[in-house]
Amino acid sequence: MIKVKKIISGSLDVNCYIVYDSETLHAAIIDPGEDGNKVIFEIEKNAFKPEILINTHAHFDHTLSDDKIRLKFKIPLAIHRNEEALLSDSEKNGSDSYDITRTVKKPDMLFESNQEVKLSFASFKVIHTPGHTNGSICLLFDGFLFTGDTLFAGTIGRTDFISGNDVDMRRSLIRLKKLDPSLIIYPGHGSTTTMSNELQHNPYLKD
Repeated sequence: MIKVKKIISGSLDVNCYIVYDSETLHAAIIDPGEDGNKVIFEIEKNAFKPEILINTHAHFDHTLSDDKIRLKFKIPLAIHRNEEALLSDSEKNGSDSYDITRTVKKPDMLFESNQEVKLSFASFKVIHTPGHTNGSICLLFDGFLFTGDTLFAGTIGRTDFISGNDVDMRRSLIRLKKLDPSLIIYPGHGSTTTMSNELQHNPYLKD
């Protein structure tokens, strides 16, 4: 059975997710955030076996522990092709604004829009959802969706950062509205929700 473990990481309370098989403990790590030691502790405590590290987008609060984690577990880092440049640019990834000026090394894998990715224990679809950033993605697994900073419970991500775009965000939300309403939504910050709940109550998803 595929399960999801949430770890709140860093000063901006990023939701890091470990998607794992409850029998084999093979896992994928999504958006480890700033606190790599906390994420590593939870992985080792639960004996997870990571296969891949994925960023939904390149903002520093989601990515600063990327290099530490992929070195520790010897796994590839994956991000959407349009987002690669932000990892290595402290102005574009937002870290300059917080006076920490940090970057991440070149990713190992570049996702394409609508790419189907197969892991040893599960598969998922990469949904390109520009708006918060140009290379933002959502990850569609069977029954649940990781939305990064595109869609939150009751609201959406900001579009006023570098490479953000309000028109793109509206188009991305239209795309997400067409997905199965029974999907469980795991956002980059805040509470877990469902697509059905967001369709009913999120003002940004109303026609």
